[in-house]
This record gives sequence, structure tokens and C-alpha cells, in this order.
Amino acid sequence: MIKLILIFTFLIVNLSQVSLAKIASVIGNPITEEVFFEVNKDTKNYPASLTKIMTLFIIFEEIRLGKLNLNDQIKFSKYASLQKPSKLNIDANDSITLDNAIDALIVKSANDVAIAVAEKISGSEKKFIKKMNEYAKKLKLKNTNFANPHGLPNRSNLSSAYDIFLLSSKLIRDYPEQLYRFKKLKVRIKGKTYNTHNNLLKKDSNYIGLKTGYIRKSGFQISLLSKVEDDYLLGIYFGGNSAKERNNKIHYLMSKYRSKNHKKVFKIKENENIEVKKTVIIQTSSFRKISLSKKHIVFMTNKFDFLSQFNHHIIKKGKYFTSYLEIPSFDLASSICKRIKSKKLDCLVKTI
Repeated sequence: MIKLILIFTFLIVNLSQVSLAKIASVIGNPITEEVFFEVNKDTKNYPASLTKIMTLFIIFEEIRLGKLNLNDQIKFSKYASLQKPSKLNIDANDSITLDNAIDALIVKSANDVAIAVAEKISGSEKKFIKKMNEYAKKLKLKNTNFANPHGLPNRSNLSSAYDIFLLSSKLIRDYPEQLYRFKKLKVRIKGKTYNTHNNLLKKDSNYIGLKTGYIRKSGFQISLLSKVEDDYLLGIYFGGNSAKERNNKIHYLMSKYRSKNHKKVFKIKENENIEVKKTVIIQTSSFRKISLSKKHIVFMTNKFDFLSQFNHHIIKKGKYFTSYLEIPSFDLASSICKRIKSKKLDCLVKTI
């Protein structure tokens, strides 16, 4: 009878925990933040190790600000060394480089490293959590509250699929030079090799694996980036019953919506003569690579929201791709160009 009661209790507890793992997903363009597909995008859930995306974002910010460099030693306190797996099992008072720490957070999803980095940056986990939530507020993550830097179970550590989409998108836009790290299949730290948890990296060479996550109450989760030439697609999935199920579903969604990411916001003319004459334009850039011209247009529309109402074009002149905006009147164009220049950016008003 006692055994039956214990088994019954175990089943009730575990079933109740599984019920908390709500399925949620967002598929969209991380550059423009346009969403192509969503389900339960604002539902609060446990972000598990997707929490480490914010930890990584803060690390990259600290490097940019000159407060950290890749050769810095990350020392492990006793508290850091006692964290639950997944972990590197670094002894207290031992250390690794920040370069290794970043790879360990991404590939191994090491919880001991998350604490050690938090203590390095802010002096304590508590102060680092405060910094995490300040960034969450700044990035307008409305359904997010961080309670630790690694994502281990905590009732107060909550986020949503859409907030993780926004956070991942911000990291992708601000730190594209770091994206190569997320494609690594394995890393070697202190003589030991660690393999990635993200098997989708082996399935499709276009994937850039941002982060996977799992705790019992969250189910299996993922933030996954795809890049085909200059087209980016970001997928977030919460609540998988297994890693295989999560991978199959996000792969299906990414494959389905990848083609929808080719929304034509750029009109490219290969000939040197523009068909529309007597048109007022604002020239905003000139690059040898068309990809740079596209990125500059996205940058400008993100920096100046009102520019999205005007038509953007790219024209090839010799070896250069020039981006420009069509403006209804010369006076308006002059006013807009003046505003652009006030931010120390180049522009030129022309009539063609």
C-alpha cells in the first residue's frame, strides 16, 4: 500500500510538472524583427538555458565597452564550483580564460561558468541578476524576469518565446562577429573536449545554433538562427517533449518560413540608368558589396523609424552599389538629410 501511494504521488508530481511546459514558438527575421509565425508568443514560461543568451549578450557588451577582454581569467568561487550540471566541474580557485568561458556557455551550457562569469562582471550573482533585468527592461522584454544567470529551476526565472526572439535578434544584430562561436560542434577546454547539444548543426549547414535549453518544467527549447547568403531567419521553440521532437518541429517551421524571409524591401537595378526621372532622392551609402548596402538600409530604418514609409532602392554604378530613398519633395528630403547628418551619418540630396 505504501509503495502504491508513493508511485501515485510520483506520477501526480511529474504530470503536474509536464503540464507547465507550454508550447510556444516565434519564427521571424532577426534583422527587421518581422514575425512570420507565432503561437503563444507572450506566454510566460521557464527559459531554462536560453537564459544564458542574456548572460552572453552582457559578456559581449562588456567586451565592447573595454571592461573585459578574451584573455581575462575567470576564477571559480566555491559557490560557482558547486552549481548543478551541466558544468565543466572546475575546482574552486581554479580559472579559465573568458574566451573558453564563452565557448563553454554556448557548447556545454555550463552552469558553473555562468556563475563564475557573473561574479567576474558584477562581483556577485545578485548584482549580475540586477544587470540582467536592467537590460531586459531596456530591450523591452515585457514578459521576462531573470532570477539567475544560467536558467536552473527558479519560479521567478521567466520569459516568453517572443522576448527570447527579441533578445536573440539584438545579439545577432549587435554582435555578428561572435556568431561563428554558435556554429561550433565541439570545444576543448583544459584538455577535455565538449560536444554541442544542438544536433541540428549537423543536419543543416545553414544553421547557426544560438542556444538549446531544458529543465523538466520547461520542456526542450531552442533559439535557432539560419543564414542563407544574406538572409537571416530566427526560430524560437518552447515546450518540446524531447530533444528530437523539438528539433523536428523547429526544423519544419524554419524550412517552411525560410522562403518567406525573402520579402523584397530592396529594388535592385543592374542598369546604370534609373527609369524614374525627376525624382528627389537621398543617397545614403555606396559599397562594393550589395550585402553591405542591404545591411545599411536595415540599419538606417532601425535607427530612424520614419524612413520605413519611403521606398528604398539599390542601384549598381560600375563597381559600387548605391542605396537611396525616394522622397516626395526636395524640402522634405533636405529636412530628412539634415536629421540624418545630425547623427553623424552621411547623406546627399539629389534629383534624378
